[in-house]
Amino acid sequence: MKKIIILLFLTINSYAQIQSGKIEYKLVIGYDEKLSNDAILKPYLEKAQEGAKQISFFLSFNKEASFFKMNDFVKDENTEFAKAFSVATNSYYTLADSEKKIKQVDNHFGQFIVNYNEKTEWKLENETKYIGEHLCYKATSEQIVINSKGTFKHPITAWYCPNIPFRFGPKGYTALPGLILELQERNLIYGAFKIDLKKENDIIAEPKKGKVLTEEEYNKIISKPSTF
Repeated sequence: MKKIIILLFLTINSYAQIQSGKIEYKLVIGYDEKLSNDAILKPYLEKAQEGAKQISFFLSFNKEASFFKMNDFVKDENTEFAKAFSVATNSYYTLADSEKKIKQVDNHFGQFIVNYNEKTEWKLENETKYIGEHLCYKATSEQIVINSKGTFKHPITAWYCPNIPFRFGPKGYTALPGLILELQERNLIYGAFKIDLKKENDIIAEPKKGKVLTEEEYNKIISKPSTF
C-alpha cells in the first residue's frame, strides 16, 4: 500500500512539472444517418471518410494559451472532400483565463482573424476510459446551430485527462479540468495519437495574419450571395 501511495505521489508530481506540450490528433469522419442514406451524397461522404485518414491536427499549449491547427497534408480528391465535410481548415487560439477566443480563417472570402466569445456548458459524466496510458473522463455538451432552416442542437462529447492539468482541447474547446484527448462533434472525431509534454515553457504566439473582425461581422461576409 505504501508503494502505491509513493508511486501515485511521484506521478502527480511529474505532471505538475509540465509547463507546455503538443498533442497530435487524427480525424475520423463517422456514420451520418442523413448523408449515408442519400444516394447522391453518400459517395462523397465515403470519399471524405477515406481522405480523413490522411489528415491530422496539432494542439500546442502552455499554462496561458493554446493554438490548434491542421497539419500539412498531401492534397487529393478525397482529402478535399474531408476538408469540406468537416470544415476543418480554421485555426483556433484560446486563453486559459478568458472566454475570448480567436478563429483564424483562410478561405475564398479572404483571410480573417475572427474574435469571438464562447462558453461551453459542460456536463461532467461518471464514465471513464483510457486513451493510451492516460485515464480520461467523459464530458458532454451541445452545439447549437442556427440557420435559415431553424435551430438545431448537436451533441458534443469530450474525453479529458485530469492528470494533464491544462484546460484546452481541439477546435477552441476549453474549460474542462484536464486536457481534452478526444473530441466528438456529431460524426467528427478528433483523437489524440501523439502526446509530447515538456518541462520547458514554449511560447504560444497569437495569430496575426488576416483582417480582424468580430464573429458577427464575419458571418455577414459569408452570408452574402457568392460572386464566384
